[in-house]
Amino acid sequence: MFTHQDVLTPLALTVIIDHKVRNPEMTEFCRQAAGLIELFDLSPMSEANLLAWYEKNHDELTEKLSGKRRNTMILRALTRFKEQVHIENIYDAMLAISISDKEYVKEESELIRSAASIWGFSRPPFKVTR
Repeated sequence: MFTHQDVLTPLALTVIIDHKVRNPEMTEFCRQAAGLIELFDLSPMSEANLLAWYEKNHDELTEKLSGKRRNTMILRALTRFKEQVHIENIYDAMLAISISDKEYVKEESELIRSAASIWGFSRPPFKVTR
């Protein structure tokens, strides 16, 4: 059984890790979150509720991402998913968010690469163009 927190945290980490929250990322966060919430059979959240969840959790997640236990926090957020359908959908959502702003950010790329490694995916070849 998963919670909204479980499902939304990897998506929020993908937004936060590049240190520049832009409208395309938040739009994609909400779009991907709504689909995942349905997949995980959780109670639906409106876009306003998703944005409020993000704002409520932003500072704590940002602090954890800059702390000494950063890698442990990321590992815990990702490894709670075991079923292939869950893994594939979380990964696809993270990837969609990461490319939505059409900017390459090293930390964001490393997060996606880590997720791929943890879940046994070869990283898809994609190129961000300006």
